[in-house]
Amino acid sequence: MRKLRRKEHMKQKLKRFMAGFMAMLTLVGTLFTNGTTAFAASPQANIAFWNASVKNSGEVSELKPGYNHGKILYSILDGNSAYCMNFGLRADGGQLMNSYDDASTSMSAQQRKLLSYCLYYGFNSTQKAAPSNSQCDEYIATQAMVWVIVADIFGTGSGDSAARKLCNTAPSPDSSYSYYERLRDNISSSYNATLPSFASRRTSEAPTYELKWNEGSQRFETTLSDSNGVLSDFDFGISGYSVDKNGNSITISSTSVNTTATTGTFTSNAGKIETTSSCVFWLTGKSGYQEFISERPTADPIKAYIKVKTENIGYGELTKIDESSGVKLSGAVYGIYSDSGCTNRVQTMTTDGNGYAKSAALVAGTYYVKEITAPKGYVLSGKVHTLTVKAGQTTGISATDKEQLGAITIYKEGEVLSSWNGSNFTYEKKKLSGATFKVTAGANIYKADGTKVYSAGDVVAESLTTGTDGQVVLSDLHLGTYVVTEIKSIDGYTINTTPQTVAVEYKDQTVTVQYESTT
Repeated sequence: MRKLRRKEHMKQKLKRFMAGFMAMLTLVGTLFTNGTTAFAASPQANIAFWNASVKNSGEVSELKPGYNHGKILYSILDGNSAYCMNFGLRADGGQLMNSYDDASTSMSAQQRKLLSYCLYYGFNSTQKAAPSNSQCDEYIATQAMVWVIVADIFGTGSGDSAARKLCNTAPSPDSSYSYYERLRDNISSSYNATLPSFASRRTSEAPTYELKWNEGSQRFETTLSDSNGVLSDFDFGISGYSVDKNGNSITISSTSVNTTATTGTFTSNAGKIETTSSCVFWLTGKSGYQEFISERPTADPIKAYIKVKTENIGYGELTKIDESSGVKLSGAVYGIYSDSGCTNRVQTMTTDGNGYAKSAALVAGTYYVKEITAPKGYVLSGKVHTLTVKAGQTTGISATDKEQLGAITIYKEGEVLSSWNGSNFTYEKKKLSGATFKVTAGANIYKADGTKVYSAGDVVAESLTTGTDGQVVLSDLHLGTYVVTEIKSIDGYTINTTPQTVAVEYKDQTVTVQYESTT
């Protein structure tokens, strides 16, 4: 009989050694992983109990009216602290239990999530040994929280009342209940974490914000204000954009066009987490027995998400030249319109000394460009140019203006016999045909683009003879001062040798030929 007992004792020692060895292997393996997965649970394990309570709980009516649970047992299962889930069901020390990824106890998704937070923040030990008093205090508080969550009274007065009664069984009731309160607050803080008001907890639901072009700062930007007042509890990162946080506002900016939405991530810096793996659940497979939960889940800081993109903008540019000489013209003012009728003007641009003008930022699309003011000395163009603006690009158009020219109408007047009244001849003043004139430059004459055409005194035209209508027209004159001199008169009339000075001046940009006259 003694040999049989010794043999059985050796078997138990070997089993404990192997269990400890496997637990050590699991621990070592975990040390060399990235911490994103939970411990791998054994398919089966035996549970070990020690007393955690120093006295009975008495009735805890909030959990099970009329039932005295007695003392709370400190449990270790598969190398981790384990907790009863079903208040009032039995459990036997040393019993073999099977592990599962999901709970058998009926719970809502909210309860399951709260349990994962409970085991993340709550007490956990990997030592299969009798606990210290402080460990018992924390274990009892965590066990109370598990029962409160499974009973679906977390965060209620009933839940806290039940926990108070259970924590009163601990070596230090006040320390145990204080731990419960901290645990409750940590769970609530993460589960009910408040996010920045403009962000979402899931990338699939992240709102998209469009950065608008700021002409003053020459960048795309948007400012988001957090009405929840928690922005300081989060760090923010996004690729390809600049970020400036100021209190509960954040400004996101870029100098480049990016019309594809980019995800930005807010990460809690206040200790609030999201559990990322499940706990392990244990059953004996026998009816009426307790279900246990164990293992601290992995977690990441709570994150929130937004998406941003820039508005779809580009630019238009214009080069203005003289129609005949190709000289670049400054001072031409053009309107940019959203309609082909050029009634809805969205921008204005003016050519510089190089005949160049560039628009401010324009949302990609089709626009229409028309001259509003011609350069001095030129005729206003009525042509409408189509401008197609593409995102991130500058689209150019070229426009020309025609120089305004002048004309001089010259006529000769004299008295012509019109009638006889029997005693006197009657004369009237009329335009006379056959008079010949010469036109010279009264001063240096320049084209509108600044090119010199005539020097003062140069002959512009000669032998200009009035026709049957008594006049002659000299056209295609560049604006300036001209001198008209009669060089041959008509038979019977004296020659007028007094030169007439005529100024052909810029009158209006809508006038193609400016007519001046002299007699």
